[in-house]
Amino acid sequence: MKVVRKWDLFIRENLPEKSFWFALLSPNTEFVDPNIFQVGDNRDHRARLDLKEWMLKVNLPYHSPHKFRHGFAVYALKKAQDMGDFKAISQNMMHSNLSVTDGIYGIFSEQEVKNRITGLNNPPPSSKYSVQELDDLADRLAERLRKK
Repeated sequence: MKVVRKWDLFIRENLPEKSFWFALLSPNTEFVDPNIFQVGDNRDHRARLDLKEWMLKVNLPYHSPHKFRHGFAVYALKKAQDMGDFKAISQNMMHSNLSVTDGIYGIFSEQEVKNRITGLNNPPPSSKYSVQELDDLADRLAERLRKK
């Protein structure tokens, strides 16, 4: 919600009252365009052209908005730690349920399936700290609490 609030404040401060909340960006100024009050029939096409122009300006290869969405989903799912993360990603993608997200983005390559199945024999360590390190941390914490 922080991102949404920040965007809302930005729009309200910088654009006239009649401007769209999903304000269109100008490829010329690289800023929201306060003069657009109607959504054209070719809005999707215009956005793609603008994105392509911006990517060229910064010497990056063009990728469609869909490719960015797909890349985000795959990256996020690889970083997910538990089902809560998976559900949050699914909701962020605005999917109706987890099976949609899983069916589109959760498909593993043959090598990844092999690595995961093989890795089932080697569970990750329960802690990145040794028992001695944990004891030392506990002692330092206890000392801090005594000083207060």
